[in-house]
Amino acid sequence: MAPMVHAGRTPLRVLALEYGADLVYTEEIVDQKLLDSTRVVNEALGTIDYVIEDDVVLRIATKKEQNKCIVQVGTNDAERVAMVAKLIGNDAAGIDLNMGCPKPFSISGGMGAALLTQPDKVKQILTSLVSASSVPVSCKIRVLDKLEDTLSLVQLIEKCGVDAIGVHGRRKDERRSDRNRIEEIYEVARSVTIPVIANGASGTIMKYDDIEEFRTQCGASSVMVARKALTNPSIFRKSGILASMEEEITNFLKIVCEYDENFTMTKYVVQRILGSAQEFDPRGQETVNAASVLEICKAWSVENTYDYYKNLRNKEKNHEFDPETGICFVDVTFPPRKLKSYCASGTPKCVLNSFCDASQIKRPIYHCKYRSRDKRYEAVIEVGEQKFLSRISQPNKKMAEQVAALAALIGMKQREKLKGDWEE
Repeated sequence: MAPMVHAGRTPLRVLALEYGADLVYTEEIVDQKLLDSTRVVNEALGTIDYVIEDDVVLRIATKKEQNKCIVQVGTNDAERVAMVAKLIGNDAAGIDLNMGCPKPFSISGGMGAALLTQPDKVKQILTSLVSASSVPVSCKIRVLDKLEDTLSLVQLIEKCGVDAIGVHGRRKDERRSDRNRIEEIYEVARSVTIPVIANGASGTIMKYDDIEEFRTQCGASSVMVARKALTNPSIFRKSGILASMEEEITNFLKIVCEYDENFTMTKYVVQRILGSAQEFDPRGQETVNAASVLEICKAWSVENTYDYYKNLRNKEKNHEFDPETGICFVDVTFPPRKLKSYCASGTPKCVLNSFCDASQIKRPIYHCKYRSRDKRYEAVIEVGEQKFLSRISQPNKKMAEQVAALAALIGMKQREKLKGDWEE
């Protein structure tokens, strides 16, 4: 499975492997984001996580994908990418340098396809990466305007010591409607001795056998599938694509629940599988209108799976306590529109106030903090002598305080006083 922004995260990668993919790539992750992250062994999920506060930058399912997951890195700096290689160590099966992404974000940052015409920089970056990495190194490129320039580039790349090259048969200014230059991928495969991974044929790959046909046409060692793996993840099944869109989606959602994927990425993938069906299928409409993973799961009758994994995580979760600050961390959140579904007296803040009044405890004090990194908020709540904080950031102060109140109710074992299913 090819690297795909917003999609190449744990659930889709694991699903692709279960269907039969040999290797799966992460979405592109910028070098500095990885370097700013902290490596955490998540025993509750059975994953290795790289996190920045409440943002999961990378999550690798140790049993299911550790030896099959390639981390794709966006960089324009030889020193930083070497540091990334040392950080990742053996957590992944390999590291891939993105040299093919034509999106403005990558190009403007000197990454992705911007590297295609900078052979000296490519040599510096790849030599540094290969030297520092304890796992195989590859890179993914697009063909250049002239075939001879493409061949010169891949031969330089091979001399840097990389283990494989992924080649997309379109130029950096071309899109999916343009022709994929199979003959140029073929010439690349002939010009180097390392494996070449052919890419760019998702528009013509309709079934599993088409993957092998494309590989043969390109003379490549293997094929990297992107768009078709997103709209039909079961493309990797030798026995054939699943006939039911519902089965594609429910299989994906079950893994979403297992690995606690966030709402934004979950909705993105489900909507891509739905395609035009989201306009006329009632479940598609419910997905479009959903504001949480639970609501998406309910649309596809997977809420029992959601509840199962949620309860399992809650049983294994021990609330972390920081003796220096006296704060108990209860990392919970809920969709903002939940507040609209309950009258004022039924919100976490009001329920907590009522509890404090009845218990003759001074009403809570909230300390909101603005996070400049992502322009979001979190709030420490003081209830009597206790302090609580959910490290899951919120879009505004109002939500930060309501989530803090929910964290306090849970931490004080008063959650039953709040009616309804709030936690996401």
